[in-house]
Amino acid sequence: MLRRWDGERAGAAFFGRLRDGVPEIGVIDLGDGFKAGRFSSGDIGDEAAAEPQDRIDAFRIAAEAARLVGAKYAAEKNAGSARHYEELAKTLELQID
Repeated sequence: MLRRWDGERAGAAFFGRLRDGVPEIGVIDLGDGFKAGRFSSGDIGDEAAAEPQDRIDAFRIAAEAARLVGAKYAAEKNAGSARHYEELAKTLELQID
C-alpha cells in the first residue's frame, strides 16, 4: 500500500504489487471510486483499452494487499484499522463480479 499525502490530509491510496518500489498492477482508491489496472508511464493506463483480465487481476491483487495491511494493524493490536482494511478488501473483491 502506498498513500499520497496532501500536506496533513490523506489522499488517494494504491493497493497492489510493486516491482523495485514502482507500482506494477493494482487499484487506486480515490475515495469516491477506484481506478484499476496495470501501471504505465507512472499512472494506471487507459482503462478503456485495458484487457478485462488485467482489471480482474488488479482487484484481486489489491484485495490481498488490503488484507496484508489489515493483518499488520491486527498484529499491532489496532482493531479499528484492521477492521477497516478487511472491509476494504471485501469491497475490492466485490468489484470483480
